[in-house]
Amino acid sequence: MYRIYIKDLSPEDIESIVKEVSGQGGFQDLLRKLQKQYSVENRSIYLEHSDIERMIRYSKEYGEGGFQNRIKKLIEKIRIINNDLNELLKSYNF
Repeated sequence: MYRIYIKDLSPEDIESIVKEVSGQGGFQDLLRKLQKQYSVENRSIYLEHSDIERMIRYSKEYGEGGFQNRIKKLIEKIRIINNDLNELLKSYNF
């Protein structure tokens, strides 16, 4: 569907994503996928529509906890992008 790139990530933004993942399951699979999509050299990550959907679903459906906290910074970045796009669309009366 689409893919977004988040650039200029600080070490604090990404540290919980790149941390070692143990165990098996949907959330662990998602973290491993995000790790593969992260570029250390460019300090950027790309997220597909399905990644964002899973991140939101896992953080909402399974409550707060260690794994949910690991994606919190990326979800904050997605909210900023969403707010910026909404403001841009409003400024052009869309």
